[in-house]
Amino acid sequence: MAKEVLTNEVDQEVEVAPVIPTEENEQIDAPASETESVVTDTPESKPKPKRAPRKTVEKEAVVIEEQEKTEEVEEIVSSEIEEETVEEDKEESKKKSKKMKEKEKKQVAEKKEKLKKKKAAVAKRKEKAKDKKKEKAKKAKLKAKAKKKDKAKKAKDKAKAKKIAKKKAKRTKAKKNKKK
Repeated sequence: MAKEVLTNEVDQEVEVAPVIPTEENEQIDAPASETESVVTDTPESKPKPKRAPRKTVEKEAVVIEEQEKTEEVEEIVSSEIEEETVEEDKEESKKKSKKMKEKEKKQVAEKKEKLKKKKAAVAKRKEKAKDKKKEKAKKAKLKAKAKKKDKAKKAKDKAKAKKIAKKKAKRTKAKKNKKK
């Protein structure tokens, strides 16, 4: 059986039966029917398929070409759609990653802000404690000074009182001596 090859842009091979004029078809059919009766005795032989007329072969070729073209168009469209979806996915992933980066930046900034506030609060507490300590030391110093001053005053008053007592004792002794 001869092969006719139809080619298009994709270079696909299609088997097509050879075109035989109708006169030859009739001639081949007549002896074939005789040989078939003889051949049926042998189980190995196969009956020959009838050949299609030229018009159907041409129609089939055109239909096959159209199917191939539509398949190509569908492949192109599907590949374009896939590319678009891939691009959209990339854009979405970029947007998501950008949002995530912004979110992370915000979180880092918030953490830094909290840390700064915490450090400021700790520094403030330390400063307050330091001031309190200084104030306490100052009060203690003033208290000690006041105590010392008070002690000195008492000692002075005691010394004065002693002096006065001595003078009084002297006077009284002098008065006693005069009377005698």
